[in-house]
Amino acid sequence: MIGGNIFMKVLIAVDFSPIGREVARSGYEMAQSGGMDAVFFHCAPQASRFLEGYDIKAFISPLSKNDQQQIMDNAKKNLHKVMEEVILEFGKHNHTNVEEHLTQGDASEEILKYAKNNSVNLIYLGYKSYSAIAELLIGSTAAKVVRYAPCSVLIYRPEK
Repeated sequence: MIGGNIFMKVLIAVDFSPIGREVARSGYEMAQSGGMDAVFFHCAPQASRFLEGYDIKAFISPLSKNDQQQIMDNAKKNLHKVMEEVILEFGKHNHTNVEEHLTQGDASEEILKYAKNNSVNLIYLGYKSYSAIAELLIGSTAAKVVRYAPCSVLIYRPEK
């Protein structure tokens, strides 16, 4: 049962696209109406990749460590801004605890890891439809999360 259980936690996966902002608004509104705690979650892209078998990170892009820090700093500001705008629009009820979480890496992997390690009861995320070829090549964050999530997943689809 989702509604009425104040011990439930929803992870609201936010990106900074127009659809991502709709996801943040809709997810927070649902959390409040259901008496759930809300985690505004964003995963920034990572400029470096861990090389398996080696204890080093190799930068596989022209971005420097300073550029990566700037990406994280900007993501933190943007996530906080989205969260503040949503709370300003819908208010904050006493029964809804709100937090924000920022990480970097592969979005689906980070969402799944956070959900598992933090007793998340529901993952709320948007779905961006790519072409069939693009989805085959890069995959879909939503599809991976739905397949491997340790909890229920709700997909937000924008009105067409």
